[in-house]
Amino acid sequence: MTPFAPNLKFIDTHSNPDTECDKLAPDVGIYPIDDQPQGNTKTDFSKMDLFIEFKIAATSDPFSDPDDPLKPQEGDFHFEKDSDNARLVRGQLASYAAAHEGCQFRVHTFCVLVCGKYARFIRWDRDGATVTRRFDYIKEPQLLAGFFWRYAHLDRSQQGYDTSVSLATPEDIQQMQHFESRFREDNPAHREFRALMVPDRDDPSVETRFIISFPPKYTARSPFGRATRPMLAFDVEAGEIVFLKDYWRADVDGMKKEGEIYERLESNRVPNIAPFGKGNDVRDHATLTHTLRNEKWACRSREMVLLVQYRMTLKVVGRHLASFKSSWEFVSAIADAMAGKTSFVDSDPIANFSRFQSTPTCIFRRSCPSS
Repeated sequence: MTPFAPNLKFIDTHSNPDTECDKLAPDVGIYPIDDQPQGNTKTDFSKMDLFIEFKIAATSDPFSDPDDPLKPQEGDFHFEKDSDNARLVRGQLASYAAAHEGCQFRVHTFCVLVCGKYARFIRWDRDGATVTRRFDYIKEPQLLAGFFWRYAHLDRSQQGYDTSVSLATPEDIQQMQHFESRFREDNPAHREFRALMVPDRDDPSVETRFIISFPPKYTARSPFGRATRPMLAFDVEAGEIVFLKDYWRADVDGMKKEGEIYERLESNRVPNIAPFGKGNDVRDHATLTHTLRNEKWACRSREMVLLVQYRMTLKVVGRHLASFKSSWEFVSAIADAMAGKTSFVDSDPIANFSRFQSTPTCIFRRSCPSS
């Protein structure tokens, strides 16, 4: 593949797993030619562009194509095979995709599945996976070569990278030098610092620069869903450490953005809540899979909703709830949270738990402001 994608490096990684990601190792990891992992065969999902998984037999394919993809599928046809082996292969691919998305900042990602003489391309986002029909790459080698040629010529946004995240500058690192040790203690996988943009609650086109530890902690074991990532961040403007949360929210009628919920809490003077900083939808980052499920070629799938990337900060960094020093401290923290929730419901007669439950509460004791 090198002649078709000279800026990519194809590495056999199957026997050298990523120790930071549950010791996972796809058969081939594909990396930027100028940013390869240490060691010739090491798997490093935080640097990986995409991956390839090989199965020797064509019968290991976990999917089954319809005879005519342009005709509605009727009867008991299922695109996903129901055998134990098929479920294991799909789970294996999903675990790799989750590690890939979880160790980077990604809007979507790609991979290639090869089973015997057949191959498929798969595109993943937080809503689902889009899988192509299988093709014989011996008879149609141009499809495989063409895919990598096209991928190599995409810009970073088209490849799936989150372009609101970039390398930290020497000035950034100089400004936060007194806080470096705290970031390293919080993130055992720390390798470098990255600059991350957070949009303003009132005007998402206005973004504030924060510095974070990279690669982020690998927390979400599924490639789908909210994929909430909490982390420390250095506020370049304020010169202090804050709490930052990045996740994918469901963009549906009746479900407010978290920043809007905090704004209502603040306006009603609800006690025991953390002070909101910045936060809104991140640029145009949204899932695509749900828009494809009704295409003529699409096999039946579950209902999906649009997911939009959301990022926010809070001006207080709480301790882990499990680190309470006494049962009194633990119970009082829960009581403060319940008092805050009750005050919110009382201040808005139409409020209900289903609308409030998505609001995370940073709990801190009244008598201990540093908690």
